[in-house]
Amino acid sequence: MYKLQFKPGFNIPEIVNKFSTPLIIYNVSELNNKITELQSTLPAESQLLYSVKANPNPFIINLLNQAGLGFEVASVGELHQVIKLKIPPGRIVLGGPIKSKEAISSGLKNHILSFNVESEQDLQNIISAANQHLNISIRINPDFSNQSSQLKMGGISSQFGIDENNVIPLIRKYRNDININGLFMFAGSQFFEAEKIIQNTSFLIDFAEKHKEEFSQLDFLDFGGGFGVAESSGQSGLNMNKLRIGLADLFKSKKQFLDKIKYKFFESGRYLTAASAVLVSSVLDIKYSKGKKYIILDTGINHLGIRQLDLKRRKSYISTVKEYDQYSPAILTGATCTPIDIIQSENDFPDVAVGDLVLINNVGAYTATLSPYNFCGFTYPAEVLADTNGDISLIRERGEVETSCGSGY
Repeated sequence: MYKLQFKPGFNIPEIVNKFSTPLIIYNVSELNNKITELQSTLPAESQLLYSVKANPNPFIINLLNQAGLGFEVASVGELHQVIKLKIPPGRIVLGGPIKSKEAISSGLKNHILSFNVESEQDLQNIISAANQHLNISIRINPDFSNQSSQLKMGGISSQFGIDENNVIPLIRKYRNDININGLFMFAGSQFFEAEKIIQNTSFLIDFAEKHKEEFSQLDFLDFGGGFGVAESSGQSGLNMNKLRIGLADLFKSKKQFLDKIKYKFFESGRYLTAASAVLVSSVLDIKYSKGKKYIILDTGINHLGIRQLDLKRRKSYISTVKEYDQYSPAILTGATCTPIDIIQSENDFPDVAVGDLVLINNVGAYTATLSPYNFCGFTYPAEVLADTNGDISLIRERGEVETSCGSGY
């Protein structure tokens, strides 16, 4: 039986009547719950950075800013956005495998907290642009690999970070040119075993402690994140209590060393925002072809992007507003003109009718920023925010059809 995953406490059909579909609805209460949950899980002496790439909507950023989070940006565009939103520069860290001249210049001009450097060329670019000693953190690509990570970003051949055995030689080479005062590691994303996150954190602490004499001052550790978010019925989710206890024990055992470190960061994007939003779509057509049933929606690959590849396995995360007595095998598709626009492979699905509403859950992260909205001349959906009082406000207008293909056509 399909069950509604998104429990907003407000009337979705009423919102659709006002704003139409496709429509993304954010639930402020759910977002606040995730902020509180993650902050209470992490050691009290640490700080939480929001990875802006997960969802750069200004309203989301402002809510996270009000909660006291810092911000990790990965481009000049993201940097300009958070600065425009008056995020304190002392809470901004600039990352990314290689930083543009514009990003470096803007970071220097605005006196951001730190740059996370990922290669020697990256470091040289910053040095050549700076006429001052900056706070620089070196991103480590460790020798070990966490096989449990669904998206590996360390321990493998990668464009991310500096291989572990090259980190100390690099620090020694440039110690007189710039203030390297921190270490950063992001081993991967979507960890569902608390032990793996604890191991990653322990590795960075041990590495920093072992090489502390290499730094004139070591006051910045960024442990990354990768807190897993269940995206299918087969995933049990991350045990936050086990993570809380494990990290607390680790920080307690390393208290003497960690007390000397000014900044101890963890990062999160997906965990904070994914469950806060639902994409509401209308059924446009129901057709049959060679014994197969197709339900065509007014959303699809143009709104879901690479996330659509996951949706085929997220059967319990696609649901309906109404309850239905009858189910039958069906394939859910979008309306764009490509055979790859399959939202969900054939599976039992409620016998919906044209005009009925279908919900795609957990779209608060890596949806809007990873979607080809203009594909086939379609537009991006409207986005609305439901606050803690249940009031609904438009936070992004629906795209206009005549401008969706860009200029010059």
